Amino acid sequence: MRRRMKMRLCCVATFFITASGAFAQEADTDSVVKTVRRLGEVVVRAPFVVRETTATSPFQSLSRSEFDRLGITDMADALRRFSGVNIKDYGGAGGMKTVSVRSLGAQHTGVAYDGITLTDCQSGQIDFSRFSLDNVADLSLTVGDNDDIFLPARTVASAASIRLQTLQPDFADQSWHVNAGMKTGSFGLANPFLRYDQRLASKVSMSVFGDFMRADNLYPFTLVNGVYKTREKRENNYIETWRGEWNLYARPNDRSVLNGKVYYYDSFRELPGPLILYNSTSHEELTERNLFSQLHYQTYWDNCWSLQLNGKFNWAYSHYHDQGSEYPDGAMNNRYYQREYYASAAVLYTPWESWAFSYAADYSFNNLTSDATSGVRPYRHTVLQTLSARYRTPRLTLTALLLASIYQNQARGGESARDARRLSPSVSVSWKPLENVDFRLRASYKDIFRVATFTDNYFGRWGNRDVNPEIARQFNMGVTYGKAFRNFWLETLTFSADGYYNYVKDKIVSIPYNMFFWTTTNLGRVDIGGADVNAEAAFRLAGKHRLLAALNYTWQHAVDKTDPSSLYYKDQIPYTPEHSGAFSVTWENPWVNLSCHATGSSERYASVQNIASNRLSGYVEWGIALYRSFRWKGVSCSVRADVQNLGDKQYSIVKNYPMPGRSYKLTFSINL
Repeated sequence: MRRRMKMRLCCVATFFITASGAFAQEADTDSVVKTVRRLGEVVVRAPFVVRETTATSPFQSLSRSEFDRLGITDMADALRRFSGVNIKDYGGAGGMKTVSVRSLGAQHTGVAYDGITLTDCQSGQIDFSRFSLDNVADLSLTVGDNDDIFLPARTVASAASIRLQTLQPDFADQSWHVNAGMKTGSFGLANPFLRYDQRLASKVSMSVFGDFMRADNLYPFTLVNGVYKTREKRENNYIETWRGEWNLYARPNDRSVLNGKVYYYDSFRELPGPLILYNSTSHEELTERNLFSQLHYQTYWDNCWSLQLNGKFNWAYSHYHDQGSEYPDGAMNNRYYQREYYASAAVLYTPWESWAFSYAADYSFNNLTSDATSGVRPYRHTVLQTLSARYRTPRLTLTALLLASIYQNQARGGESARDARRLSPSVSVSWKPLENVDFRLRASYKDIFRVATFTDNYFGRWGNRDVNPEIARQFNMGVTYGKAFRNFWLETLTFSADGYYNYVKDKIVSIPYNMFFWTTTNLGRVDIGGADVNAEAAFRLAGKHRLLAALNYTWQHAVDKTDPSSLYYKDQIPYTPEHSGAFSVTWENPWVNLSCHATGSSERYASVQNIASNRLSGYVEWGIALYRSFRWKGVSCSVRADVQNLGDKQYSIVKNYPMPGRSYKLTFSINL
């Protein structure tokens, strides 16, 4: 283990020294032109200022300052504060975490990192444990289409989109900055991190971020077997990750931006395996590496035209290892290699103040090779095009979009999956009926589909080259309200409520066999009805004392309606709770800020049949956080202490994978 750590330290050091030649995109694609004309929604995130509520589709966001206020501990915890989100969490620091929005499945959730969408052609889903909140400035969720129409086509080719915007340098006071910190806590957690910003020239700057995380994750849990209960400890759960990225920010002129990123991720984790009675033995291991570089260029001209170019190269490697006498050589070693080449171009035309039109075209090439595929090496050409229009006045916003998708599948050494193509329209509207009250009605419709992943088509015992694309139709109606109060104990109040109906044809549901292999089942048809509620309020208590409260609630009724004669007809689909939500309240004061928060879920079922043996009990997990920022000898410092699962609640999100009980975390950081 010590040798592996030394080798990876050398790799990370070499990466930071030699990284160059690729570039990244800013999340706000209108930033280069917003000094001249307003092309996209501007969301105000200053403390105690009401967020704008003009979005035509459901939109939720969290800024960096809110991570502390809401007591958020990691990326998965942040995503739980969004309504409509279900997270599959295998437990422990760094445990695999995937996100499904409104019961549509993780493959329907697009994830954009600094504006360019991440992909995984093998599984179609993104593991959020790969990302660190320490380098994130903003996290947002859009269900449907964003009002910003000046986007790459792939960004809108999903039912929902999660966007991560990393921190950008601020050189208002000096030409360099350093942010360094350390996290430590229960179950052997150690997580140092470092960020360095440097101005290179008047219009060129760079930043470097890196962190290392390790944890034993040998947490105790209670094993229940009928009337018998024993206290056990989670075994084979060690994790070690290295993460680094280099960013370059340039402004060739006052009308253009050129940004770039090189990102590297390396992890080794032991896979604890499911608990079956008293058998917790596991020898599974997973090694993953990911390297990508991306480039973003944006400019505008005086003739009402703007141009955006994006490019990306992505390489990923995973190695699944398992020891056992059932294997011919005493062990299984499956290695997978992914490669992607991606390019995108978009133009924006704004002939009048209220009107904007956009066209975007994306091309990507993906391939996957493995020693576990019997010689089959699949690859895919993807062409996505969008034509968008937006009309906006102070009281009315209307957007319309048409997405054309072409997927061409081929394979070397075997039969390829079928090709797919489709036109997917969407439309959304927001209307403010009262001129002086920030109360809005909104409605949206989106037709979207996804093709099967390479795992669905080719790999393992469940590969099926004839699987049909999954088609989803989303309907949403909602209201938003926001108000800032003056000379009143209630400072700000925001509220949104949305009701929705999703119809899914040829629904593909993935059920975990373990942390690496999944059973894929096509349910044919799924009906999803639900409601999301979000509320935030800020109260002025006295002087420098404020109370901040946030609440989200989700109701979901997602049932299989494929075959009326089946035993699970109208049963809730796997891992979808009917009720879930989160709540937090924060007391800000001159001494030590205090946050108390809770997340919870009602019962779920681990399989398509809703019977007692597949039932997972509901839970509510409480936590508290204490944090404070101060200056010591001219250095800005911050310290934070967290207690997670305060009540030591025993529960599982994925069946037979118990979550940790009560745990502690301490974070200290400095800014120079």
